Amino acid sequence: MFYNFLKYIIGFFLRIIYPYEVINMPTIEDKAYVLIANHKSNLDPLILSILFPRKIRWMAKKELFETPFIKHVMKGVDAISVDRDNGDAKSTLQAIRVIKGGEVLGIFPEGTRVKRIDYKAAKPGTVLLAARTGTDIIPVYIEGDYKPFRKRRYIFREIIPFEKQKLTEEEYSRKMEKIMEIIYEGRQSIGDHS
Repeated sequence: MFYNFLKYIIGFFLRIIYPYEVINMPTIEDKAYVLIANHKSNLDPLILSILFPRKIRWMAKKELFETPFIKHVMKGVDAISVDRDNGDAKSTLQAIRVIKGGEVLGIFPEGTRVKRIDYKAAKPGTVLLAARTGTDIIPVYIEGDYKPFRKRRYIFREIIPFEKQKLTEEEYSRKMEKIMEIIYEGRQSIGDHS
């Protein structure tokens, strides 16, 4: 209920203030996905939730749950708290339950908002989740800054299929780097206007 309130009511006003264009939205089936994107602003998960046709369960840094109002919002949208500094087995198990429940899990693998592209900065945990559960990844490139009344683009890349498999840490990292390359190549695919 709260998720739909944010998506449709708050979303209506946000679309006026922060207009956007969606490019290459794939056909979304009724199954689990891991949606990942580059990270530019705290508004990223909210806008992506507004434009995406299905509910997204976001993994969010635990610090967001420390402010009463933001904590209420995070819990209202069923976000998963993540401790970025320590191994967080609890959040990983929650993420696996979301996937096994056929839901869409949202992750920003870079872990924080970035100004400079560095493929190696992305955490390989995203690939681990996809490979261990055999869940396809939906990559998205967010183009443009959040300036009032200036349009941004959300460029969806081709869905990346994953078979259920166990890989080495090096393979997880290598695959994650490749996926980040695919995301950022979204700029060149139809021209970068950022």
